[in-house]
Amino acid sequence: MNENAMENMKNAKRRDQHPFWIWESIMDTPRILSECLTGRTYEQVKNVAEKCRQKNVNRIYLLGTGSSYFATIAEKPAFETFAGLLSSTHLTTEFREYTPVNFDDRAAVFFHSHSGGTKGDPETVQKARDLGGYTVAVTDIAESALAKSAEDVLIGPGGSKVELPATRTYSAAIFRMILLAIELGKYSPYKERALEAEKYLKQVPEVLENVAKKYALNAPGIVEQLKDCHSFFMVGAGSNYATADEAALGFSQSSGCPAQAFQLENFLHGPIQTLRPNVGVVLIAASGPFQERMLKTAQACKIIGAKVVLLYPEDLGRITDYDVCMDFPSGIPELMSPMIYMTPLWQIAYYFSLLGKGCHTDRLSMDKPEFKEAFSVIMEGDKKFVK
Repeated sequence: MNENAMENMKNAKRRDQHPFWIWESIMDTPRILSECLTGRTYEQVKNVAEKCRQKNVNRIYLLGTGSSYFATIAEKPAFETFAGLLSSTHLTTEFREYTPVNFDDRAAVFFHSHSGGTKGDPETVQKARDLGGYTVAVTDIAESALAKSAEDVLIGPGGSKVELPATRTYSAAIFRMILLAIELGKYSPYKERALEAEKYLKQVPEVLENVAKKYALNAPGIVEQLKDCHSFFMVGAGSNYATADEAALGFSQSSGCPAQAFQLENFLHGPIQTLRPNVGVVLIAASGPFQERMLKTAQACKIIGAKVVLLYPEDLGRITDYDVCMDFPSGIPELMSPMIYMTPLWQIAYYFSLLGKGCHTDRLSMDKPEFKEAFSVIMEGDKKFVK
């Protein structure tokens, strides 16, 4: 696609005019999250929480690869804040080869993979089980190898998807893991904190639906402001470091420009020195202890001359000082914000892809012969990238 195609998309009045599956997944995310609160998914959450209590679990290990790993970064603070459980995040392969020395039978390990078909995951599950750990598959495919190898499952309600990028599966994994953290917290000294968090979590699908509708209209104009950028930095902190990671992946795939994610202080200790005109900097100033520092960093990036995109809650007032100012509803708790702040960034990435300078919107580069050949080597026995 080219810029003419993007112009046509701006005038589209119905979602089914979008020619790619990923848009459907992005816009379907609120419904998917809502379904996590009832039925099979919620019963699985309660079952896993009960098993954790029976096993007297005192340590949570969150594992994944790619977007699934980024989701674990957002999940970690929820287990510590709502349930008081020490938690850590790991790439699945790193965990397999460098298993923590203090791993024992009071550990619970959550293996994240949308497809449940990532090569090596079942072997890592078996290693954790052999060491006495409680293993749970966080996947969307009930019949996957990962789901079959773990003791229990947390199956996302969305099922399989056509497109390769994560979108709804990323948010749904975070949502049901926060739901689990809250369920565990109800039977801990953090009960009141967990119950308060539960009240807002139930509002997330509706809040997200409104945000998604708003930025479905605004995303094309934002891309117009940013289309001349030749690279991007995504800056996050706390649980929204996950948002920065996921956004960098989405922007780099869709825009054809390199995009890197940095934690706020790491960005200030080096990468900020490389800013130039037509370098885009996306800063996530959600509520939380790093917000003021993030806002000052946005000012600094603007003074240097970079193109600045600022995401912020509307209770800060109307901000117009930057190239793109993206406001969000007030009152979103910091630990819930990654599920809400990420969706508009996917929408922007989608419209970037319509310019035709990056990867295919749904298939990325997997229809190109050279990529098929390359992935037949490095992904042998893995997900079905090569067809």
